[in-house]
Amino acid sequence: MTTLHPRLGAGPWPIPASATIVHLRGELDLGTREAVRERLLRALQHSTSLLILELSGVSFCDAAGLGVLIGVQHQARTLNIALCLAAPRPHLAKVLRLTGLDHSFPMYGTTPATSTGSVGGRAGSGPAAAR
Repeated sequence: MTTLHPRLGAGPWPIPASATIVHLRGELDLGTREAVRERLLRALQHSTSLLILELSGVSFCDAAGLGVLIGVQHQARTLNIALCLAAPRPHLAKVLRLTGLDHSFPMYGTTPATSTGSVGGRAGSGPAAAR
């Protein structure tokens, strides 16, 4: 069993070993939204009752990227799957807070040690990509 430490609150929250964890990396924006949405919807089809999107590798996220997260969350709810976000970088955490989305998604502050997949943005985008 993996344990995530919540950003807010007291103590770690255990994550079942059967949770599906997808690591996102690169840019989550207008240029990548369709590919990322398709991959995340496929991940939902193969997910257990808990899907965690690990965001520490996301270097940029715009309104289109936020729309992907909201749309995938809506689809997850129809499938009775809980969707959680983990380890957003400070700039993304701020965007989630300013938009109020930090109240719509369960949020964890640290990264799970194990993963089941990775979804990337544009080729060549990553932590060094500047906007």
